[in-house]
Amino acid sequence: MDQGEELVFDDEATPADAVKKLREKLTACQEERTSYLTGWQRTQADFANHKRHEATLQGDKELWAKADLIEQLLPALDALELSLKHSPSPELSIVHKQLMEGLKKIGVERYGSTEDTFDHSSFEALQQIPTEKQDEDQTIAEVHRVGFKIGTKIIRPAQITIRNYHG
Repeated sequence: MDQGEELVFDDEATPADAVKKLREKLTACQEERTSYLTGWQRTQADFANHKRHEATLQGDKELWAKADLIEQLLPALDALELSLKHSPSPELSIVHKQLMEGLKKIGVERYGSTEDTFDHSSFEALQQIPTEKQDEDQTIAEVHRVGFKIGTKIIRPAQITIRNYHG
């Protein structure tokens, strides 16, 4: 029933007919209200889903931007570590420590050691060496280059040698 619409009753209509007509109008109004409420709730849910999706996309963009920046800096870090390995100096050690702490603060993790479990998605196996022990199968024998990740995103896989059991 529209606002301002008046119910018009015939003079000949009985009170029961008037009540019936009012009930029909009430039912129509309730159906219309339910339709509007359902539409509003659906719109609210769609908007909440959109906001959640946008937040996820923004987080992914930030993660990818960080990962890209770190990937560009890794050759310099490798060179610094190589310098430390061949001619250690306290100054270079301090710079290396500060750089690694900075990476850690933004969520970058360094991984790749012989204690790690081999995982095809995180490690790049450069070679395999045979082992006589079955419990050493698919374990890391040597790490050639450490890997870096941020969250679940691998920035650079660790390069390793794995043991392979051929029973």
